[in-house]
Amino acid sequence: MSDHHLQPDTRGIKFGPFWLTPGVRRINAATFFVSSFTFVTLVTFLNFVQPYILEEILHVPVAKQGSVTGYLNFLHEGTALIIMGFAGAISDRSGRRSLIILGFLIWMVGFILFPLANSLQQLYLYRLIFAVGVAIASVMVIATMQDFPQDISRGKWGGFNSFLTSFAILAVSLGLARLPGTFTGMGYSPEQAGRYTFWVGAVLALLAAVIFRLGFFKGRISDGPVNKSPLAGFLDGIRAAGKSPRLALSFGSAFAARGDMVVLGAFYSLWFLVAGREQGIASAEAIKMAGISLSALLLANLIWAPIFGIIIDRINRVVGLCIAMTLATIGYFTLGSVADPYDMPVMMAATFVLGIGEISAIVAGNALLGQEAPANIRGATVGVFSLVGTGGILAATFAGGLVFDAFGPGAPFLMMSGVNAIIVIWALAVIMGKRSAPGS
Repeated sequence: MSDHHLQPDTRGIKFGPFWLTPGVRRINAATFFVSSFTFVTLVTFLNFVQPYILEEILHVPVAKQGSVTGYLNFLHEGTALIIMGFAGAISDRSGRRSLIILGFLIWMVGFILFPLANSLQQLYLYRLIFAVGVAIASVMVIATMQDFPQDISRGKWGGFNSFLTSFAILAVSLGLARLPGTFTGMGYSPEQAGRYTFWVGAVLALLAAVIFRLGFFKGRISDGPVNKSPLAGFLDGIRAAGKSPRLALSFGSAFAARGDMVVLGAFYSLWFLVAGREQGIASAEAIKMAGISLSALLLANLIWAPIFGIIIDRINRVVGLCIAMTLATIGYFTLGSVADPYDMPVMMAATFVLGIGEISAIVAGNALLGQEAPANIRGATVGVFSLVGTGGILAATFAGGLVFDAFGPGAPFLMMSGVNAIIVIWALAVIMGKRSAPGS
C-alpha cells in the first residue's frame, strides 16, 4: 500500500513541478491558482470588514455584536450545508467553470447589497446571498484542486496552494482591510467608506469571474457516467465513502481540519481579550497582540506547506494523513496548554507548532481525497467532503463556546486536540485493516 511508485501519465504536461491531468493546459492550472487565491482573499475580506458594517452603518450596540455575528455565521454555514453536496453533483454533469463563475457572480451581488442593509433582517437576507455564492465557489475550487494534478503531484500541488493562499491573508490585512480608513481619510463619511469598501470586493469578484471565463477548463475532466439527478449524484458521493475506507477517512479529516480552523478563528483573539481584561490591557491592544502572535501561524504555513506537500507525494497517503493529524494533535494540545497568552515567546512558539499541524491536516486530507474520489463523481464526493467539513465548523463552534465558558480559554484547543487524536486512531485502523490494501 505504498504511494512511492506512482509514475506520471506522459499524455499530460508539466506546469512547473506539477504533472497535470491529460487535457488540462497550463493556462487552466494558472487560473486555478488565481481562483484559490481570490477565494481565500474574499472570504477573509468579508470576515474582516463585516464588523465595520455592524458598527458604522447599522450601529448595532457592542453588547449585541457578538450574538449578531454568531447568527450571521450560523446562517452562512447552515445554507452551505444545503448547497454544497448538490453543487458538487451538478458540476459532475456540467463541468466546474460555469458553476464557479455563477458562485462568484452571486458573491458579487452579496458584496453590492450587504452594505446597503438598513436593518438586521436585511443584513441576514444579504448574508444568505453571500452564503450561496461562497458555498458554490468553495466546492468548485476544492473539486478543481483534485481534478487538475495527477496523483504523483497531488501533495506538491496542495502544498503550493496552501503556500500561495497564505499571501491572501496578507493581502487583506495589509491592503483591503485598510480601505475604510483610506476612504474616510479622503473625506467620505464612515457609511460611505463601508459601502465603497464592500463594492471594491464586488469589483474583485466580477474580475475573478471574467478571468475564470477566459482561463478555466471547459467541460468535464472525466468521461465516466454520472447521474442526471443532483440528489442521486450527491448520494453517489456518500456511497463512495461506504465502499472506500480511505475516502471515508478523508471525510473525517475534513470534519477535524475545518473544526480546527474555526476554533482558531473564533477563540484565539478572544483568549487575548479575556486575559487582557484580567490584566488591565485595553481591547485594542489585546487585538493587536493577538495579531502579532498569530503571525507565527502564517510563518509556519509559508515554511511547512511546500515541504509537507513534497513529503506527502513520497509516502502512502493514509500514513501521511496519520502523521498530519498527529502533528495537529500535538499542535492544538501545545497551544491549549499555554498558561498566559501574553507570554509572547511561549505563545508564538505554540502557535507555530499549531500552524504546522493545521496546514499538514489540510494538505494531507485534500491529497487523500483527490486520490480516492472516483473521477466521474469527484464533484459530488467533494460536495460531501465539504458538507462534512461544514458540520465540523458548526460542531466546533458550538462545543468550543461551551468548553470556553466552562473550562477556560485554552479548552477549545484541547478539545480539538482530542478530535484530531480520534482521526489518528481512525487512520491507524485503516492502515492496519485489510480493506486499506487496494487502490494505493
